[in-house]
Amino acid sequence: MTGSLPASPPDRRKKVDDVLTRLHGRQGCAFQLSALHEEAADDFAKTADERRFHLTHAWVYALVDGDDARVISLEHRLKEAGGLT
Repeated sequence: MTGSLPASPPDRRKKVDDVLTRLHGRQGCAFQLSALHEEAADDFAKTADERRFHLTHAWVYALVDGDDARVISLEHRLKEAGGLT
């Protein structure tokens, strides 16, 4: 996965990347995609841009899923990361 940290367990990075790739574009997977992108932002992003990329995707998929609590949480995290200005 782009932006993966060497300190992250390689098996977990690969698993997250594989699942993200498999689920993108599929119906009914918004919750999983949001959670995986949030994990990628927290555990694998090396730069602020990579972190915002994953947090933005997590936020969009939370919107699609209709998870208002997650949307609000991710909006705060995105603003702190310099997104949603």
